[in-house]
Amino acid sequence: METIIESRSSYSTPIWMKFILFVFGCYCIFSAVLDFSFYKIILIIVSFYGIMYKKKIYISSNGITKEVYGILGISKEFLPWEDVKAATFAYKGDMVMVFFERGITGWKLLFKRSDAPLLEEIIKKYAPKAEVDFLGNYIKDSKMQKL
Repeated sequence: METIIESRSSYSTPIWMKFILFVFGCYCIFSAVLDFSFYKIILIIVSFYGIMYKKKIYISSNGITKEVYGILGISKEFLPWEDVKAATFAYKGDMVMVFFERGITGWKLLFKRSDAPLLEEIIKKYAPKAEVDFLGNYIKDSKMQKL
């Protein structure tokens, strides 16, 4: 699937934290070899999971995809455009939170404000039946909060 827009809700462990977790994991391995304890094995697994963890959320022509990479593999969740009943844009500062509703539940994703026009265009193109609403300050470059 091609990525049209990647959400700011995506997450990857920073390099400095990966380094700290790696050193801590190696220390736990060395410590477990000298004096075996079950909790040390758990700490080793948790520290290496933190190194491997990555969450990627993106918009594609097929729908919205959330991929979570971890030690045990990749977990994927998919929200097709056909299931999107409404999209609500909530603006604040230079960010926009978009709530993609599929009935009672849905997904909320964070994007850059500059991505909002492209998001609206994508929703109108791929989910034409979806209702689009706006909350907050959605006038570009406005300093006043519109109610």
